[in-house]
Amino acid sequence: MHEILALCIELDERAEHFYRALAERLGSEDLRALFRALADEERTHVGWWSELLDAWDRGLLPDIVDDPGSLLTRLRHIREEMSVAHRTSPEQVDPETALGLAARVEFFMLDPVFSQLIDLMEPAHATSRHDAYSHHVQRLVAAIARHAQPGSTAATLAKVLERTWSDNRELTRFATQDPLTGLRNRRALDTHLPQWLAWAARYGRPIALVLVDLDGLKGINDGHGHRAGDRALKAVAESIRSSIRASDLALRYGGDEFAIVAPESGVEEYEALARRLLDAVRSRSVTVADGVAIPVRVSVGGAIALDPAGSRPRSVDELIVAADTSLYEAKDAGRDRAGAAVTLELR
Repeated sequence: MHEILALCIELDERAEHFYRALAERLGSEDLRALFRALADEERTHVGWWSELLDAWDRGLLPDIVDDPGSLLTRLRHIREEMSVAHRTSPEQVDPETALGLAARVEFFMLDPVFSQLIDLMEPAHATSRHDAYSHHVQRLVAAIARHAQPGSTAATLAKVLERTWSDNRELTRFATQDPLTGLRNRRALDTHLPQWLAWAARYGRPIALVLVDLDGLKGINDGHGHRAGDRALKAVAESIRSSIRASDLALRYGGDEFAIVAPESGVEEYEALARRLLDAVRSRSVTVADGVAIPVRVSVGGAIALDPAGSRPRSVDELIVAADTSLYEAKDAGRDRAGAAVTLELR
């Protein structure tokens, strides 16, 4: 992982130096300002990766890459492509050539590996960093629209760049979304929870995992058909969406079970979330084929990791087992309620 993050730093440093060199070769102040801005943003990206590398070296992040060899190969290939682009750039460069070279560099940097690493390593900042990179790409695309001739190589590359960025984000969304409920799927939990746990342990902040189970789904399916069961699952998903904060991650864990990852949440926050969710679900019903409305109910359980800053991250399995214990407490007590939170804390 150290080598992977070090390569990310190197690639953004190369991009920064490349843009500063282009800024020096252009007479247009508009384009000089553009390339200086792009270089400054690449310097910010270097800071992102440097923070992660420091955290990794201090043992504050888990090893989350399944195939590091393949990932390193892709990053090295991108480095070589960028080197070629830099070596072949002329000393005297006209605006259209400069913009075409920049579009080519950004195309290499659109490799999904960078988006995946941002999602995996920094969940607390992933959205803002994706937005920042989208602004970075759009800044270049807008400049090409202003300066390049329609149909030119730069204009064509700009369209490819914009479309590729959009497609990459859309593919990522489809890969982690449950098609029935529209919530994130189990893959999203497996991807993000280890990183949230690492973040919580790194800064000594509480984090809660909440499990939500649709009570009696089998009975709904058997008595009223699977379409009614699907509507009940959608009703629970809608209730979860209306109950969580913008910072929480909601997903369908599998079958009749949902999960919520709630950063910065201790016992009080868990209890408040559970109350909101139970009230939201109780206000809903599902209308079946004969026009009868049947109630929807859920059981809720939760676990909270609360360890000092710099501690070793909890494992995903440990938190899931603890949340399951709380969930089964709610089920054993009669369902349609929340179990007491299980707190995991170093003493």
